[in-house]
Amino acid sequence: MFSGRISEMVAKQIENKIAERGDLTSLSDSELSQLAIEFVGDAPPSHVPRETVIQILSQQPEITAWRAEVAATAKKAAQEKVSQVVANVDPRMAKMIKQQFGQWLQNSGLTTAEITSKIDTNSDGLLSRDELNNFIENLSGSQPPEWVSDTVISILDADGNGLIEVQELWTYLESIGFEKPVIVDPVLKEEITEEDFEEMLDEIEVAPVETKDEIILEESKNLSEITLEQPEIEQETPTPMVTTSIEQLIESLGSTRLSSEANSIIDASKPSSCSISIQRVERNLMVMDQYRGGMTIVGLLDNGPYTVAVLFEPEYNNIIANSEGKTAHFNGKLHDWSSGLRQAKLKGTDLQIK
Repeated sequence: MFSGRISEMVAKQIENKIAERGDLTSLSDSELSQLAIEFVGDAPPSHVPRETVIQILSQQPEITAWRAEVAATAKKAAQEKVSQVVANVDPRMAKMIKQQFGQWLQNSGLTTAEITSKIDTNSDGLLSRDELNNFIENLSGSQPPEWVSDTVISILDADGNGLIEVQELWTYLESIGFEKPVIVDPVLKEEITEEDFEEMLDEIEVAPVETKDEIILEESKNLSEITLEQPEIEQETPTPMVTTSIEQLIESLGSTRLSSEANSIIDASKPSSCSISIQRVERNLMVMDQYRGGMTIVGLLDNGPYTVAVLFEPEYNNIIANSEGKTAHFNGKLHDWSSGLRQAKLKGTDLQIK
C-alpha cells in the first residue's frame, strides 16, 4: 500500500495500528510524521501541535482511501481466520461454549447496557477481539484460548462480516432473555399556532398605567424609606499555590510552545507522592501498555490549582469504581501533556482512596 518513501518495517507497524484501532490518534508523533512523508511528501514542522497534524492528515483524500483499504483488508482477514478456526472446532464443543457464554452473562447480574459498556470499553460501537477476551477473562477468571474467542465471535457476528456491532450483541442478548435497549427519538416541541399565541396574549394581565403625579408620589415615598448602609466588601478567594514538584512541572508545561519542549519536561520528571480530589472516573482510552483496560481518575491535584487525569492499571479498577468525591493518594509521574486541553496526564501506582 505504501510507495516506499518510508521503511517497510515502519509502514507495517503503522498499518497494524490502523487495522486494530482505525484512528490516527493511535499513532505516535514519529509515526504521524512518517505518514505525512508518505502521503503529503514532507514531515510537519515540529512546532505544529499534534492535534493539528492529526486533523490535517485526516482531511487528506489519499489517507482516507488508504485507511479504508487497511480496514477492508483487516476485516477480510479476521473473517477468514474466524471461519477457518470455527470450521475445525468440534460442533459439540462449539455448542458447549455457546451455552457457557450465555450462562456467564445471565449469572453476571448485569443489564444489557452494563454488559455493553463493559465489553465496548472505547465506546466506538464495535466489539474487538481484545475487548471480548478481556470481558471473558473477567467473567471466567482466565484468559480464553484462541478457539474459544473465535467461537464467541462467530456466535455474536450475525452477518458474518468479521466485525461485531453493538446491535448484533443486543440481538444475541435478547435471544437469551435480556431486555433489548430501546432507542427513543428526541421528542419535538409542539408547534405553537397563531390561535394559541393569541390565547396566550389574552391571558396576560395588563397593569394599569400610572399617572405622572402618582409616579412622583411613589418615588418620593420610596426615597424616604431608604437608609444608608455601608457597602459590603467582597472577600477575595485566595488563589491556590503551586507547591509540589509535579505542580511546578505542570506550570512549566503550560508555557511550552513546542511538543519537543513538553516531551523534554515529561522525560526529565520523576515519580512523586500525590493526592487528588476525584471529580470523575473514566475508562483508560488509547492505551496500549499495561494500563490498557484500567481506569482514569480526573480531579484537582494536591489541592489545586491544576486539574489532571491519572491512569491506573486494571488491578486498581475495583477500588476506583464509585470513588467520585473521595481523595486518592498515590505515586504519580508525568506521562503526557495536551496542549489543546491545557491538561497534564499522569500514570499512577500504589493507590489508596479515602
